[in-house]
This record gives sequence, C-alpha cells and structure tokens, in this order.
Amino acid sequence: MLGRVLMGLAIFLGLLGVVAAYWLYAPKPPLPAGPIATRSLDIGGYSRHYSVFAPSSLQAGASVLLVFHPSQSHGEEMRRIVGSPLERMAEQDNVVVVYPDGYEGHFNDCRRVASYSARALDIDDVGFTRRIIEQLAAEKGINPERVYALGYSNGGHMALRLALEAPETVKGAVAIAANLPAPENMGCTVASSPARVIVFVEGTDDPINPYEGGPVTLFGFGNRGNVLSAEASAKWFVDALGLGAGEVRTLDPVDGLSAQQQDWTSSSGQVRLITIEGGGHTIPQGDYRFPRLFGATYRSDAVLESGWRLLSASVQ
Repeated sequence: MLGRVLMGLAIFLGLLGVVAAYWLYAPKPPLPAGPIATRSLDIGGYSRHYSVFAPSSLQAGASVLLVFHPSQSHGEEMRRIVGSPLERMAEQDNVVVVYPDGYEGHFNDCRRVASYSARALDIDDVGFTRRIIEQLAAEKGINPERVYALGYSNGGHMALRLALEAPETVKGAVAIAANLPAPENMGCTVASSPARVIVFVEGTDDPINPYEGGPVTLFGFGNRGNVLSAEASAKWFVDALGLGAGEVRTLDPVDGLSAQQQDWTSSSGQVRLITIEGGGHTIPQGDYRFPRLFGATYRSDAVLESGWRLLSASVQ
C-alpha cells in the first residue's frame, strides 16, 4: 500500500515538474561578445553600479542609450536578453549603451503603491541617471544632449519617470510592457513638458501590465497599483506634446503574432504605440523566447530597431 502511495506521489511530482518546465523553462541567449566595463557610484549613501558598452570605434559626441531591467533582475540579465540587437546598432551609430543595476533588483519608478525597497526608501534613481551621464561625459566624451532611455516592465516605468520628471536628462524613451500610472498611483512630480519622443510597446495579452489598464500584480502578488490603458498612456503624451491625429500601419506578422504601429507626429514631438496582438509581458526580439508564463514573444528585432531609429532621429 505504501509503495503504491509513494509511486503515485512520484508520478504526480513528475507531472508537476513537466508542467512547470513547460511554463517556466526558457533558455537564455549567451551574453554578447563585446567588451563591457563596470562602474560604481555613491548616490545618497548607497553604492550603485552600472555597466557600459562602448563601440570599438567610439568617437567624441556619441549618443547614450540607458537600458533599464525589470523587477528582481539586474543589468547583466537585461544585456543578455537585448544586448545583441542593441549593441549591433550601437556599433553602427556611435552609441554608448548603459545597463544600470536597480537597488536590490528594482528601480524607483513613478508608481506610488509599489512596496519594494527602492520605492520605500525613495532611492534617487533620477540622480543616479544624472551622475551616470556626467561620468560618461568625462570619461567617454558623450553628448549629454543625446541621451535616451529604454526599459522593460519596472525598467520601462523608470524610463517613463525620466521622460516625465527629468526631460532635460533624456530626450526620448521606449517603455516596453509598462503603462503610465493612473492618477491616484502617480508618485512623481511631472515637468511642464515631457520628453519629446515616446514609444510604448505593449502586448494585448500581458498578464502583469494589463493592456486595457487596471491593477499591476505579479500573478496576484506584489500589488503595484493601477495603470492607464496602453492607448490612454500614449494619448496622455500626445495631449501633453500637442500632437495631431495618429497614423496606423500594420507590421509584419511573426510566428502567428500580428502587430500594429500608431504614430502621432508634429514639429513638437512624436509618440508611437506598438501593439502586439496576443503578445505577453515580453520584449520583442529575435534571440529569446520568454517563459510561456509571461505570454507570447514577438520574435523579431524590428521593433527595437525601429524604436531606436525614432529616438536617434529626433530633433535635439
């Protein structure tokens, strides 16, 4: 009898392991081969770290792309996922790519309700960003007027914070799987005019950051408060920048996933909303399929490439 019970338990645990592997297993690509340098700063008594990729033929006046990781992660992990396409573009366009590390795995974004330590301690991530730019200007001769931000999830919210609160620091931002906080959840002081170029990349089946707006949780845990819908987030910037009607076009389908791009443009700025139909809480790129638990991945670098082209072409 006991033997049958143990056998049944073993079978159950084995099946449970198979199911867990199906939803969670996702082999990550190797780190890019290019050289990376690690730097440290003291910000408000806290030791902060970031990594820097510089193109092999770096020239004075280079642009900077700050790449912010998601919750419970770090810069090296973000580089592993998006470094190959971004650093390839950096080599072509004379761009320094920076991967900051959040405080205890998080950035202090604008969501008032978030309870992780970066928010609870009010970690100065805007000051951290400013110091990174100052250090790069001194060491690499970058152009501080050509700094941009790209982030995913918590990192996308950090990119939005810079665009909202410190538009003199970044001239444009790409927010992936991150909508604007709802008014009651907004914990930042918004500048009179935000950064002039904003890109939202959102999946309609995102299980964490709801495309239609509402509460953000980690599968029911860790409430981060309510966010606006993806369209309302884009429209907030459209109104703030005084842009006109948007133009819509369909992107090439990838692995059964279709995508739509909507652009609002005028001489005062540009806002883009890329909607991945059926996409999850994932970054569109060609090298990595996110765990199925996070939803479907649009396996193409085209979205990242077009986002960077839009940022880099912006009028300074």
